[in-house]
Amino acid sequence: MQRIIIIIGLLIGINSLFKNRFRMLNTFLSNKWLRRLSVALVMRIPAVREKMMYTMLR
Repeated sequence: MQRIIIIIGLLIGINSLFKNRFRMLNTFLSNKWLRRLSVALVMRIPAVREKMMYTMLR
């Protein structure tokens, strides 16, 4: 019984995160340092970096 309650709670939590994902992302990226950190981390991914450079320098 307790396992069912945990699974239902997880499903409700995942559903609410999915519905509010853009609001949470905007809140996260509104902080200057977190935005800088996230851009630096994303630019370390070679495929993303190549795609961004191709788009900017085209």
